[in-house]
Amino acid sequence: MYCNILITKPFNHTFTYKLKPHQSVTKGNIVLIPFGKKNDQIGMVYETYNSLPTIAKNIRLKEIKLVFVKLCFTKKLIEFIDWIANYTLAPKGMVLKLFLVNKKIIEHDIKTDKIFSFCPTNLDLNIEQQKAFKVIDKSLVSKYHPIVLEGVTGSGKTEVYFEAIEKILTQKKQALILLPEISLTPQLEKRFKQRFGFYPDIWHSKITEKNRKDTWHRCYQGFPMIVVGARSSLFLPFKNLGLIIVDEEHDLSFKQEDNIRYQARDLAIVRAQIEKFPIILSSATPSLETYNNINKKKFTHIYLPSQFSGLKLPDIELINLQNEKFKKNNWISKKILKTIGKCLEKGEQSLLFLNRRGYSPLTLCQNCGYRYQCNHCTFWLVQHKQKNRLLCHHCGTIYPILSECPKCNKPDSLKLIGPGVERLAEELNDFFPQHNIGIMSSDNTNTTNKIKKIIHDFENKKIDILVATQIMAKGYHFPNLSFVGVIDADAGLMGGDIRAIERTYNLLQQVSGRAGRTNKPGKVLIQTYYPNQPLIQSFKNRDRKSFIKRSLKEREQFNIPPFSYMTAIIISSSSKARAESYSNELVKGSNLDSGIDFLGPVEAPLFLLRGQYRYRLLLKGDRRQILNNFTRNLIKKYPPPSYIRLIIDVDPYTFV
Repeated sequence: MYCNILITKPFNHTFTYKLKPHQSVTKGNIVLIPFGKKNDQIGMVYETYNSLPTIAKNIRLKEIKLVFVKLCFTKKLIEFIDWIANYTLAPKGMVLKLFLVNKKIIEHDIKTDKIFSFCPTNLDLNIEQQKAFKVIDKSLVSKYHPIVLEGVTGSGKTEVYFEAIEKILTQKKQALILLPEISLTPQLEKRFKQRFGFYPDIWHSKITEKNRKDTWHRCYQGFPMIVVGARSSLFLPFKNLGLIIVDEEHDLSFKQEDNIRYQARDLAIVRAQIEKFPIILSSATPSLETYNNINKKKFTHIYLPSQFSGLKLPDIELINLQNEKFKKNNWISKKILKTIGKCLEKGEQSLLFLNRRGYSPLTLCQNCGYRYQCNHCTFWLVQHKQKNRLLCHHCGTIYPILSECPKCNKPDSLKLIGPGVERLAEELNDFFPQHNIGIMSSDNTNTTNKIKKIIHDFENKKIDILVATQIMAKGYHFPNLSFVGVIDADAGLMGGDIRAIERTYNLLQQVSGRAGRTNKPGKVLIQTYYPNQPLIQSFKNRDRKSFIKRSLKEREQFNIPPFSYMTAIIISSSSKARAESYSNELVKGSNLDSGIDFLGPVEAPLFLLRGQYRYRLLLKGDRRQILNNFTRNLIKKYPPPSYIRLIIDVDPYTFV
């Protein structure tokens, strides 16, 4: 017997092997094979033959080294792997690697003979939540159909989908809750334990190898369980998956920007469709793509219009920065400072939002104008005062803070332009020296324990004022938080990103929704230079419907997603001339009478990244399959040389 093996390497084709006399395999079996001169490689049986395939008759075939008899992927899982490879144009072997993780996990085995039980705590849902669950309940026993669970911040969306999870657990099935950030897992773990009496399985890059092995095999064996995880949890080999929930479905963090580029939310919808089970997309600010699918009747829409607490949504007030006069190196308006003071007097907590890490985003020489920039990236260095260093936020290179300008050598000439969260915290310390001020950004939440500590300290009032980046704008619940101040509401409005306006609106709505969620009315103050900008006005008036309608109309007018399809090709090399030459070769050799719009090549906005010069091309078409065929044939006709790195980004989200 012979078989074709798909291996976890960047290949689209399979490799033919023969079986030893005592071995038997079927399509989907996981195997260990000799590959190359010395290496053993994990692979999956993709096809089997009783006689030697013609193409392999003149080749000396190697034998399969080991068959993991207990591991065999289902036809639906293989169909999902094929779909991902076909859609993302990623090598099929690298897609398989997403599911197999590594050799150590495959070789590990566990037994799940323990009795599964849970003791759920009943929660009294309000009328709106009950209506929402009735719609979801019907879908749990019907054919696949995505449900969009939209609700204002604090409306109790989590409790509604917890009801659905309880039903899945009573059926002894598995469920997956996808989160955009691992920072959200500690609070959800805690709420899950209170509701169901046990902790869910956690899956993300920071978990231990032992937990990774156990979770992977329990998923494969079909053990009743709930997994809460980041993007990669979508590729766990669930044997009995009955429900996927994509929480904060609008969040751009669901888009994988390294290696294989994919949108986890969209792949989750496809997996649910292939395996015929329901999926819930939950958000206070569903994406424009999701709204477009609602309008086309592809998705069922459920809306929770009011907060579970019964309180009205926080008042939103704009502060026109054109009328404000700040002292030197101050960025917080008098009104925000006064409101924080009142909160402190009442024993309430405040949150200041600024989406800039570090102390200052730009450092200049006052004498010659030299801008402190990374040597490996077209990007300025961010000063981090707490760690006394300059840092490139793209490649991670650390530079010392010098006492003199490296260009003109003038001492003490540094000028810091603009604030980051560290600088805001310093300003707050000047006004409220007797109170505890904390910072939350990706710099100090890079481990699970650090995340838990900040959340614990804020929940238990050990922090009075928290200064945070967008990491705080995602689903957190703090009962004593009554005020949110946004320092720079205009930061995301500039630039050529087609999603900049949508992202800014969502960010403002999400972060403002952290205030006044339990028994204390909330207040939101927004600092802006453009108070009459349509987005700012729509947000102030809570008129999201008109914002969505206007945004979709603009997208349709310019024929951009979700009304067309895009594919980005990013070409990089250590040689600028070589990268430019290959980019031009692709354009000259392309057949543009196929209905494909071909834009570029142009230097990427971030032209130098980690020492590599980058050019971008953008392809646009009305049908994904035609666009993919065009891209596939183009790269096949002009394969990149060894000195060129080529990345294909289907449905690009960023354009830097």
